[in-house]
Amino acid sequence: MKCFANQLKNATGIVVSLAFVSGCAINMKVPVKDPASSTLAYKKAGVVRPASLSFKDDRTTEDKTKILSGLIPMQMVYMDKAFDAVPWIAQQTVKEMTARGLPVTLVDEGKSGTSVLINRVHIENHRASGFSPFVTFTSLRADVMTDRGPQRITSWVKRGKVPVWSFDEVIDPTYNDPLGVLTKEFAAKLNQKLFQQEISNDQVNALIGKINQDGGQADNAYLDVYQLGFGNNLSAVPELVKLSSHANEYVRLAAISSLGILKATNQVDFLTRLYETPGLLWQDRAMALKAIGDMDTPASRAYLQKQLTQMGSRTDKEAVWTKEIIALYL
Repeated sequence: MKCFANQLKNATGIVVSLAFVSGCAINMKVPVKDPASSTLAYKKAGVVRPASLSFKDDRTTEDKTKILSGLIPMQMVYMDKAFDAVPWIAQQTVKEMTARGLPVTLVDEGKSGTSVLINRVHIENHRASGFSPFVTFTSLRADVMTDRGPQRITSWVKRGKVPVWSFDEVIDPTYNDPLGVLTKEFAAKLNQKLFQQEISNDQVNALIGKINQDGGQADNAYLDVYQLGFGNNLSAVPELVKLSSHANEYVRLAAISSLGILKATNQVDFLTRLYETPGLLWQDRAMALKAIGDMDTPASRAYLQKQLTQMGSRTDKEAVWTKEIIALYL
């Protein structure tokens, strides 16, 4: 009887703790919205050969049934049905690419076209307490089949929000906004692999001017910073290095990520120093590691393997999350 009482007490404690950190969000619905497409078309001159994209859901059975994990169980829905991630990502990615002027069409799996295998889509949520931000890590891993063989494409987005009046306040900032960034990053990286198009220098300068107009403090300034990365124009690199130390955390994270998206290999030493800086926030270090992985070179892969080996069997949260980032690339 005493044992049962202790078990009941422990179970009650777990429920109370979960309710405290979740803010009554347990099993709440998360309605997924279609993101707005980018408005900056690529401008590089030259003939661009049309491409048909055939997306295949290549995830494991476990990943298909559990797109969302973490501390607080929630239900992702799209148009009042359970969220089916891969066809949604395929549609949004192609929509983004066509909005940028790329000649792509979406074809059914198995039909003639460039095959895109999506083997990982995942969202993890976390909250340390009822007074801390609700945080999500949204990630994707895919392989696109090209004339050069399979090419890896990844995305990893961190966002957080402290709910003030209702937990509904976190849905757009921590679910819909990251999913929008994910599809735009996916589209930008597919462009790199298939078309090598870029925005113009004038477009880069216009984005920089917009970001700096109010010191990068606008609510969605980080999205403009990401656009510097999605633009595929290396003239944005010097400004992104500056923004990598910005006071606004999401401007900073977008800048660090964009250095990797642009494959700014001349900034690997800078990114390595960020990752190895003692006392730097984990999110900044994690994004630096993601950017290093995006370089997709033998040296970058060796560096990721070295970090993975050094972490060994560590099971603390930061080690687990870091290993998940590395797993996108290795």
